[in-house]
Amino acid sequence: MAPQTTPNLFTLAGDSIAVTYSTTSIDGTPRLTFKKGRQTLEFSGNQIVSVAAGIGTLVSVVIAQVPDKSTTTFSVLLPAIKLTAPRKQAFRTIGVTTVAAQTIAGPPAGVQQTYKVTPLRGSAQSVVF
Repeated sequence: MAPQTTPNLFTLAGDSIAVTYSTTSIDGTPRLTFKKGRQTLEFSGNQIVSVAAGIGTLVSVVIAQVPDKSTTTFSVLLPAIKLTAPRKQAFRTIGVTTVAAQTIAGPPAGVQQTYKVTPLRGSAQSVVF
C-alpha cells in the first residue's frame, strides 16, 4: 500500500472568490491569500485562525473592519483528506463570509452575526516548502 500524507496546500474558487491556503511555508508559518474581484488580501502566521472541529478544520481570517460598526471574517471549511503521494485530490466545500456587528459600547442588541455561504471547488496537495 502506498504511503499516505496529509495535504498542506489548498487551492479553492467559487462565485468570484479564490483562496489559496498553505498550512506551512518556507518560514514555517501558515499563509492564506483571499481574492474577491480585484481585491487581493495576504495573511500569514497568527492572522490566520485554524480550529479543528468534528466536521473538519475551519480556517478564518479578518477581511474587513469598520470601527464602531462591523468586522467581516472569511472562513473556509476543510475536510480531512489523506493523499497517496504524489497526488492532488479534488474536493468541494464551503466558504462563509461572516459580518459581526459591533459598537464602541460592546455588542448591539439583536442579531450579532450574518452569514453568506459560498460553494467552493478546488484541490488539496502535499508540497515541499
